[in-house]
Amino acid sequence: MEQGSIERVIHVEAPPHVVYEVLSRPEHLRRWWPDDARFEPVVGARGELMWRNTATGGSATVALAVVDADPPRRIAYRSTSPEPGGGGPPLLVTFALVPERGGTRVHLTQTGFLADGAPAPW
Repeated sequence: MEQGSIERVIHVEAPPHVVYEVLSRPEHLRRWWPDDARFEPVVGARGELMWRNTATGGSATVALAVVDADPPRRIAYRSTSPEPGGGGPPLLVTFALVPERGGTRVHLTQTGFLADGAPAPW
């Protein structure tokens, strides 16, 4: 089966170095993505992302590896998918940043699942 990807491009009214910090530092990620994040934003660093379910009291922890870091142009993470019960195959999430019109064009790409929606068998 063919591997699928999700792509999204948005404009952020902030310079690339500021956007890079928000996408690469655990203290900023915690404000908009996971409930907690622990990693260093350098290539080869390993860490984890954690989500809490306040309704059930449960949580999910996802392993994370920084696979590309080129400040302020690009940051990429490989992680296991946050599926119920934990685990799953690795997904690659890449943020590419390009200066434009007083801000930054953010190109998000996520790959690592099959085109039919099922995770890729890594």
